Amino acid sequence: MWLLPLVACTPLIRGPAPKDTDEETVISLTLARLEPASGSTAGSVAVGVYGTGFTDGSTVTVAGAPCLSLSYISAEQLTCVTPPNPAGEAAVVVTEGGASASLPYTYVANGDTDTDTDTGGTDTDTDTGSVDTDTGAVDTDTSTVVVPVDYCHLQYPCTQSLAAHASSDLVYGWVYRAGVTTGAGAGAGVVLQVGVGPDGSNPETSAAWTWASMTYNVDKDGLVPGDLANDEHQGRFDAPGSAGAYDYCVRASADDGASWTYCDGGGGTCPGDGSDDGYSAVDAGALAVR
Repeated sequence: MWLLPLVACTPLIRGPAPKDTDEETVISLTLARLEPASGSTAGSVAVGVYGTGFTDGSTVTVAGAPCLSLSYISAEQLTCVTPPNPAGEAAVVVTEGGASASLPYTYVANGDTDTDTDTGGTDTDTDTGSVDTDTGAVDTDTSTVVVPVDYCHLQYPCTQSLAAHASSDLVYGWVYRAGVTTGAGAGAGVVLQVGVGPDGSNPETSAAWTWASMTYNVDKDGLVPGDLANDEHQGRFDAPGSAGAYDYCVRASADDGASWTYCDGGGGTCPGDGSDDGYSAVDAGALAVR
């Protein structure tokens, strides 16, 4: 009688099926910020739209009107050239497939066209426009035309540690003003200053801040390579005389210092979104005086 040899049986082990590495990951549509977040009522401002889930089929409207031109940069960035629109807030809406998301954009009037043509003896016109064509014998209009910058930020460095009264490291700031800073060379009427003040204070309202002039350094590309949209300025400030924590930031003007925009960190170097979201002490440069 023949005996068959015993053969060990390997039990069948079951487990989770391997993942399909070719499975497509769907990224939802979101909007993070606009850069810049404001611009002229005349339009033609190149606005960077940042978020997630963009494709080359995404569409963008501003106040319900399509962009003058729209460029797909990546899944996280589009560039929209704004159409003209009256002054005020307008919605920038990105649509991708059946989804949409929006952020506010502010149109700023560069000046009105006051056409007061009275011929009286005393003209007390108090408009804030940039063009006053009245022909009164005496014009007592003392209004100031404010020309805001479109965007600015503290570029570098984000922090410093200095001895009391010591001169700071070189501080760099970027500024953008449509039609002014674009192209080679310093923009006409553009002025930047670097300032230092008490930790957590607001440089827009605090008299405790001190300011030093910055000088034009070089052009820097904006949203489109080679557009030289931004002007970079550089400067130094003197550290306060008492040890402790302080803030520093940059402020920018497009009207030779008649008005100022305050700029905290941004540009992918220092934390923050620059002037897009207003000034915040949290995103200002941090100075330790020893």
